[in-house]
Amino acid sequence: MRDRTRDGFWNRAEAYGLSHFPRFWRVVMAIPPWRRFCNKCTISRAAERAPSRPYPFSTLEDYTSWRSLTDRTWFSRHLPRKDLSSLPSLKSKSMEALFKVRGECPVLSEDSTVLFMSFAQWFADGFLLTAEDRRKTFTSHQIDLSPVYGLCRSETNALRVKSEARGRKGRLKTETINGEFYAPRLFDETKLVLEDLANPDFDERRAFKAEFASLRRKLTSFSRNRQRLITELGPKPASERAAELAKTTFAFGGERANITPFTAALNTLFLREHNRLAGMLEAANEGWDDERVFQTARNINIVLLIKIVVEEYINHISPYHFQLSADPSVSWRADWNRPNWIPLEFNLLYRWHSMTPDRFKIGNQTVNVKGTLQDNSYLTKRGLAETLVSASHQQSWRLGLFNTADDLLPVELFGIEQSRENHIGSYNDYREAFKYPRVTRFEQITDDQEKIDALRSFYGDVDNIEFIVGLFAEDIAPRAALPPLTGRMVAFDAFSHAFTNPLLSEQVFNERTFSKEGMETIHATHTLEDILNRNLAGAPVAISMTYRQPPAVTV
Repeated sequence: MRDRTRDGFWNRAEAYGLSHFPRFWRVVMAIPPWRRFCNKCTISRAAERAPSRPYPFSTLEDYTSWRSLTDRTWFSRHLPRKDLSSLPSLKSKSMEALFKVRGECPVLSEDSTVLFMSFAQWFADGFLLTAEDRRKTFTSHQIDLSPVYGLCRSETNALRVKSEARGRKGRLKTETINGEFYAPRLFDETKLVLEDLANPDFDERRAFKAEFASLRRKLTSFSRNRQRLITELGPKPASERAAELAKTTFAFGGERANITPFTAALNTLFLREHNRLAGMLEAANEGWDDERVFQTARNINIVLLIKIVVEEYINHISPYHFQLSADPSVSWRADWNRPNWIPLEFNLLYRWHSMTPDRFKIGNQTVNVKGTLQDNSYLTKRGLAETLVSASHQQSWRLGLFNTADDLLPVELFGIEQSRENHIGSYNDYREAFKYPRVTRFEQITDDQEKIDALRSFYGDVDNIEFIVGLFAEDIAPRAALPPLTGRMVAFDAFSHAFTNPLLSEQVFNERTFSKEGMETIHATHTLEDILNRNLAGAPVAISMTYRQPPAVTV
């Protein structure tokens, strides 16, 4: 049993009360005034776990200046720079072993599916964008569905139909593949010269379709990953395999939206929902032009994402019986309602690579994860519904040390390297910043003796444990998806960013912005399943971020 003496009395009391007494919480949720009151209190308490923005520091420099307070091309930061001494070398194989799967079998998550893991990756890639200078970002600092719409007007315009013709107003471009709508493919097949694709220095933008020339590819471009993606993926020559991958790469607004069939599926889902919303708005508002239909559909779609983040994603992460609602009024008078600016620590704590299985099950196929990278043929062959259902039926791995697949071990060390480059403080510093007492013994972090021995061997003293390592060393509570400090920091940043989105402000969240039909859609949407079934021609399907044990087969 883990030593809980440094959890803090009020932290323990709150967690116990919210994660027990399910009948009481069902009664509270059934009475609207009580539900609204508890919803506001729970969200506000989570958003008050640390000081509110604006923060005095950014990754620009280690002191406060006008530029550090206003130049949003740098990450903000919760705590100032701090140099940690005597850190273990990242070149050491033993440091890699801190993350490597222990023994032959990984630990599966009790509650989370590959859909949850994929949504987390896709959602975070929409705003946690690191530039080549890893102190900097080019994010909008907003939840804005940039994986669908892009980050600037030129990118958005490249993805739009832009037509005043009836039945086409406000639409995003699509292509029909196997009877289903997807984003258009990015590359012009006549320009996919095999000899060029085999050249690691080839700039793949030369092979883009002319209409997509403005789409940015700076972070995870096809060309930078081509040689890695084609390694060990089969007997075909590198140039042929690269051409196959290119032919299934969609023209998306997000640079990483093609990285796996599941992330591409989520982007496809919201693309289809945008076009469905545009059709609804066009039919209900005959006098609206293409621009107004598009912008209103985009507004609705972004709010649908925020609702799912709160009402499905955060509720899945939380071990609490009280289920939160995305009621925008909780922030209208809140002291923590401040303009968004993504902190570096939020970027770093989202490195959930240990949740990724080494194999994905898609339909009746089991595929090595490396084999699915940037290969959307698994999506187009199976279709959107079957792909998302497959993700719902497979457990993710549990987040934590000693549980990362071999192929992702270098990425774990990359995150620690970025943390050290930015002089991130210790795990204990962040416990204190987020209102947990500092731990004094390794046994207060985990009851896993092997983890305790490894932490003691690497760091000697609990005050020397690095931020990322400490986050993932913690034990996960029953019914929770994340360790305690990670969960608290995710809730803090998620609520203080989601609920301060301009679309949720008091003067904006109304029918003038979204239309009557749009508001009805917003109120009727709570899960990804709601959106998927609105966009299926056939029978509805069930998908979930929460793993449900399949029923036993009786003979």
